[in-house]
Amino acid sequence: MSLWYPPILAYHRVDPQPASDTPTVSIKAFERQMEILAARWRPIPLGDLADCLEAGRVIPRRAVAVTFDDGEEGLFTHAFPILERCRIPALIFLIADNVGKAGSLSPGQIARMREGGIQFGSHTVHHAYLPSLPMEQVRRELAESKRLLESRGIPAEFFSYPGGGFTPEIAEAAREAGYRAACTTNRGIRRFPADRWALRRVAMHANTVSPLGVWIRCCGYYGLNRRLREPA
Repeated sequence: MSLWYPPILAYHRVDPQPASDTPTVSIKAFERQMEILAARWRPIPLGDLADCLEAGRVIPRRAVAVTFDDGEEGLFTHAFPILERCRIPALIFLIADNVGKAGSLSPGQIARMREGGIQFGSHTVHHAYLPSLPMEQVRRELAESKRLLESRGIPAEFFSYPGGGFTPEIAEAAREAGYRAACTTNRGIRRFPADRWALRRVAMHANTVSPLGVWIRCCGYYGLNRRLREPA
């Protein structure tokens, strides 16, 4: 198993209008961030990262993975054209019960994005905060979200814990549900050695628009001056 993995960047909304309840990056800021990644880094699919971790292969230098939570519709209208133009792969974690509903990605949009190289994964059925649920219900959220997405022809090999919340028992349940890897947020407590079912991500913000700002978040040292949050 690899001892290290590259930065995994986490986004939610890309939209000209901020949302009070969801982290939002403006279209202009997102475009600038992707241009910097394309020019100075080596964006790779999260699936390629999982392949390297599974096989113990060397991960490409300056690699970085781009991910999104929730599956909000603006990812198709605003983020996807930029990702295509910059030739940056990405993975979107879908709330399974929201697919096709107003404000969320439709099956047709998902199919078009898959054609453009975007991968998809699960973010539970109902965006449930898993540590607050009985383990029987946790296992249902993990398994049913995967089943729902795959019944629509959407491969769901990867998982993202809503709110970053997990415990060692929940991570083991994600592995048992058949996910190849699972992502958290700054609740991830280690990058050495890599734990494929507790991959820590770095949240991206609208004010990160300079090469230095992107480097700080991608260099591997971001957050070392902060006390890490234990899994809840």
